[in-house]
Amino acid sequence: MTDNEIDNAKNINLPGDVRLVLFRLKKRGLKPFIVGPAVRDLVASGSAEKSPRVDMMVIAPSLQEIDRALDGAAVSQFFLSRPERVRRSLAFNVQNAEDGTIIRKVVVQEIPSMEGLHDELFRREVTVNAMAVSDEGELIDPFDGCRDVELRQIRPVQPANVAFTTKPLNIVKMGKHVAYHGYQASPETLEWAYRQSSSILDVPMDRLRPEFERLLVNLYPDMGLDFLEKAGVLKFILPEVQSMVGFDDSCHVHHKDIWDHTKKVVARSKSLLAIRWAALLHDIGKVWTRSVDERNNVHFFRHEELSAFLFRGIAARFYIDDRLAERIYFLVGNHSRINMYTTEWTDSAIRRVVKEIGDYLDDLLNLSRADITSRQERRVEELTGLLDELEMRIKILKEEDARQPALPKGIGNAIMEHFGLEPGPLVGQLRAALEAAVEDGTIKPGLEIPEYLEFVHAYIHKKGKEG
Repeated sequence: MTDNEIDNAKNINLPGDVRLVLFRLKKRGLKPFIVGPAVRDLVASGSAEKSPRVDMMVIAPSLQEIDRALDGAAVSQFFLSRPERVRRSLAFNVQNAEDGTIIRKVVVQEIPSMEGLHDELFRREVTVNAMAVSDEGELIDPFDGCRDVELRQIRPVQPANVAFTTKPLNIVKMGKHVAYHGYQASPETLEWAYRQSSSILDVPMDRLRPEFERLLVNLYPDMGLDFLEKAGVLKFILPEVQSMVGFDDSCHVHHKDIWDHTKKVVARSKSLLAIRWAALLHDIGKVWTRSVDERNNVHFFRHEELSAFLFRGIAARFYIDDRLAERIYFLVGNHSRINMYTTEWTDSAIRRVVKEIGDYLDDLLNLSRADITSRQERRVEELTGLLDELEMRIKILKEEDARQPALPKGIGNAIMEHFGLEPGPLVGQLRAALEAAVEDGTIKPGLEIPEYLEFVHAYIHKKGKEG
């Protein structure tokens, strides 16, 4: 099969790798349809070139028949990885034949007939995902999703009053789709979500949390969170976050809108669950720590600690896994620490902070960078520049420390021999004191053993005087 054969087989505007898959399926006598977000992209822009994933439904007697149709499919530019069975579907990657880089993921599901296609589209949650395109380029749009793409709005497949009354979790799912597509909910959708908002309390948390977390890590989490707030759901599931909405209006002195700031931080932060949770909750303690001094300066002293304390209750309520909860707790409680950096910090101070932060360093740096949302461009440049400088200094110090051990090999034995000590806790204490002195810059790393023994001698003498 040549590339020209693929081009001639289709007259719709699809990427070459997708046409390859369609061609192989049709050649086997199967009837394929593209569904889901890739169809949305085709309707919105006329192209699915940038779609990272393409979903297909294929009228076929079995998944095995689909597997056989795709086996060994390759042309000069592309090849398909071996399909893996995922529930009722086959999932594989289309890869560049030259360097093996993944172009996109394709998920193929078997359906028995055209009626099966319509049934599957009806089960979809939102209209913009409930469209299909046939291999001939025919658009199948039973729920007017094309119009919703044009209006850039999210609407449930079922009437909103039915969707939210029968399944309150659908309200959070609408927020997830808002966060994925970057479209606003339709006015009717928002109205019915608000009417049914209190029914979200009937949803078990083990079903609610996964949908909410999918919203958090999606492309437009700020829009999803905004939907939940306007739909009246946020106050029921996260009253600590709801309390930030309009909080700035309750003060006689102007200060930053922390709800608007929080949404920006979430959207700017890396799409990892721990970081997104921390971004959402990092300032909830400000509601209870705000103070105004005699000069009308607004302060939020120790809001980091209170935010972390409030998170403990949220973690319990949402049944967040202990390891994830500890990570979020640390990030929330320490989110201001990196932003305290100044050029006056010594190398030993940086080493100490890096050691105390440990495995959370990259997450905390990302959160700190996302937390810079000032409207003053000069201030943003200044803070961003400081973070860039800190990251560079950390990198340099790590490289230096990797090249040169803090203490010479055999220092423990040298301490025992020089001071006539037996192996035991005292030797460990003396070595720990020596390591701490190197870390805080009291004594340099990489010296000869006699110089370190002199320090230990002085340390013992000092402790002896202190009793």
